[in-house]
Amino acid sequence: MAEEQKQETPQGGGKKKLLIFGLLFLLLLGGGGAAAYFFFLKKSSPEENVNATENATEEKPKPPPELEELSKPGIFVNVGDFVVNLADTDVQRFVKVSVTLEVVNEKVQNEVNQMMPAIKDAINDLISSKYYKDVRTPEGRERLKIELLKRLNALLPEGGIKAVYFTQFVVQTM
Repeated sequence: MAEEQKQETPQGGGKKKLLIFGLLFLLLLGGGGAAAYFFFLKKSSPEENVNATENATEEKPKPPPELEELSKPGIFVNVGDFVVNLADTDVQRFVKVSVTLEVVNEKVQNEVNQMMPAIKDAINDLISSKYYKDVRTPEGRERLKIELLKRLNALLPEGGIKAVYFTQFVVQTM
């Protein structure tokens, strides 16, 4: 008899655990079904959809005017051609480059035209300070464009130059 009691206790405990797990499973299944109903199957009224669409368009912040100007195509100003000696001392090298600037608006275009001698001087100075190893790769020329952009924007009262373009770039060794 003692042996029968020992055997019944583990079986009875197993049934309780099975019952508890079954109830928990049903509870989770019911919660998942309710969540699926509210998220996927419940359709909102057309008025709610219209209001949600109106709210979504109202809530979008407008970009600042400066960013709007930057996203528009700019005005291109041709600065001209430059023939400049590079800073290499072992071999005499020079570069021929044509520079075009992209500005944000006509006001900046007028400022660029007024400051043209200073802009050309800054371009000459910066390019003549470079070595062949600095400008021989596309990455080097891209760094040169960025340096020119920063230097030229510093010359203008409020900046406004979006990009610097090299429409011609030739390096010659003598």
